[in-house]
Amino acid sequence: MGTRIADRYRLEVLLGRGGMGEVWRAHDPRLDRGVAIKFLAPQSAVGAVAAQRFHREAQVTARFQHPGITQIFDSGEQGGRLYLVMELLRGRDLGEVLHGRPSGLPVDEAVELTAQLAGALSYAHRLGIVHRDVKPANLMLLPDGTLKVCDFGLAGYVRADSGLTREGSVMGTPEYMAPEQWRSPRVDGRADLYALGCVLFALLTGRPPFPARGGLWTLMVQHLQTPAPRIAPLRPEVPDELDELVAELLAKDPADRPADAGAVVARLRAVGRRPSAPEPRTPAVPAAVPAVVHSGGLGLELHRNEFLAPGATEAHTILTVTGPSGAADRAAAGVPRALVLLVGLSPELPEADFRAVGAAVAAVIDGLDEDASFAVVAGSAYARMLYPDTQRLVRATAAAKAGARAALAGLEPVGAAAFGRWIRLADRLFAGHADAARTAILLTDLEAAAESADDLAAALASCAGRFPCHARGIGERWSVAQVRSVTSALGGTLDIVPAPASPTGTPGLHRELASLVDRTRRAGLRDLALRITTYDGGGVRYLKQVSPQFEDLSERGQPVGPGVTEYPVDIADDESLDFHLCVGLRPGREGEEVVAAELEIVQLPPTGDGRTLVRARMPVHRVGDPARPGPEPVAVDREALLRVIGEGLRAEGRSRSAEG
Repeated sequence: MGTRIADRYRLEVLLGRGGMGEVWRAHDPRLDRGVAIKFLAPQSAVGAVAAQRFHREAQVTARFQHPGITQIFDSGEQGGRLYLVMELLRGRDLGEVLHGRPSGLPVDEAVELTAQLAGALSYAHRLGIVHRDVKPANLMLLPDGTLKVCDFGLAGYVRADSGLTREGSVMGTPEYMAPEQWRSPRVDGRADLYALGCVLFALLTGRPPFPARGGLWTLMVQHLQTPAPRIAPLRPEVPDELDELVAELLAKDPADRPADAGAVVARLRAVGRRPSAPEPRTPAVPAAVPAVVHSGGLGLELHRNEFLAPGATEAHTILTVTGPSGAADRAAAGVPRALVLLVGLSPELPEADFRAVGAAVAAVIDGLDEDASFAVVAGSAYARMLYPDTQRLVRATAAAKAGARAALAGLEPVGAAAFGRWIRLADRLFAGHADAARTAILLTDLEAAAESADDLAAALASCAGRFPCHARGIGERWSVAQVRSVTSALGGTLDIVPAPASPTGTPGLHRELASLVDRTRRAGLRDLALRITTYDGGGVRYLKQVSPQFEDLSERGQPVGPGVTEYPVDIADDESLDFHLCVGLRPGREGEEVVAAELEIVQLPPTGDGRTLVRARMPVHRVGDPARPGPEPVAVDREALLRVIGEGLRAEGRSRSAEG
């Protein structure tokens, strides 16, 4: 973008936007380094006292010198907006990591990450700073395994001293809030310990102790009164001392929790040092290792040179991933069969664009198979069904399609939107549909002016994880923050369509919308990742796609566990992708047979739950080293050998003559 902040930092890429503000990647030419800049809401919406406190806390947190806390370099105000200049982090927050590991992380990894978190909190608490918003989304896991705590000091500033609302403050934070935090904004470090216990619980089980299923009121009652579930019944392999520590961290009374974060670090490190089963060495090769495995229409085939010298420390393979072929394979893979289109268009949208949207929706419905179901909902202050008249999904028969086209031709603009009511209606429609896979698509140029933020938050909380909702923003009036909160909570995607008509005047939205629907109807092929598990610390040396085009994917891998890395895979029907994989090995002994790596294709949220669709192994056989000299060859006198052969032939001839 090129905009300069404080005549120094040059903005480059928008990394994220929410109710709290925006985060940009920027470049600091003075020190020639990348930084992240977080802009908060306009200072006029904050007030002078809160702004002063913001600058004071920025000064305090800028003095933090801890490897587990994001470094703050600078702060200021420009154009009426407060901003922070921070360390630019590259990695994934723990919320993203947990999306890919719905059953939780390995116990040792969860303990290690929580110990790092407790160490950072201990450092901050000694300096008198309480985070107040410890949750997976504020914990960044770097590629080298380091955990970084983000947004120190900002949580108290935003929530306690201003009228600002952080995106997720109703949706996400309540799942990790200590009982005393529900009563008063003034808390001490023991509130962070409660949140740390919630994070540890989530790392071990895949979810916090009280998931957001019944709305804000239910969450508050659970945190204040309901005893937290124990870890042991959910993860029997968890040591007793770890189960007890989690229970103490989640105590309702702050006095019953550990004395401080430092004590938590010591107890976690003790769990990490406890005697346990030996670390698994590279597993032996089973009697039969399948080279080609198919599941759900997907194929995974390995072509390898599996014979290595005992001292070799690298193993190579060419692996081929093939997509399903034909409608039968797609059906077997669990293709979504239910589609709800939520349409909200304001009077300010030009007439031509308004009609283009209706035509695009009608064209998408015309393209549905007859065994699919659909509904279209028109946006208004009270969400009403556009077609059919009753609130139910209908089969995509010829008659139903014709009725939908007629109804869409009469579509009228409305003056307000109610995103929460839309989402609840979509959920009710899906609830009576037997198909497991279903999708909602939101087309809007409206702001959600017909409902409160709490109504929207409650609707999203009750429907989170039940179906994905993808959004297309049309025109200029729609609210990015509100629509993004919908797609984030429901595991969908958000795109901006500045105008649905192309420069030639022909509808351009039709192609984009049809493409979106096509992708949702092939949910079995979306959100795929190649998961590679290596042993003995060898790791993935590199992964390169070699056909149909070349691309080095080595830097795109995301660590999700000890020796486990995931790489995104995007494959279409009847497509075949070839990859060159190189993994590290420890030296072995001659005759040894081991597995160099376990390979899986997994389906991640929002369309999957981390399940493995197809799996294969990469075996290695240790053979004699070709470079090692063998026994000296026996010298042969060629002429003498020929004389012996000749004498033998002549003798055989004389014998046959005598017999005749």
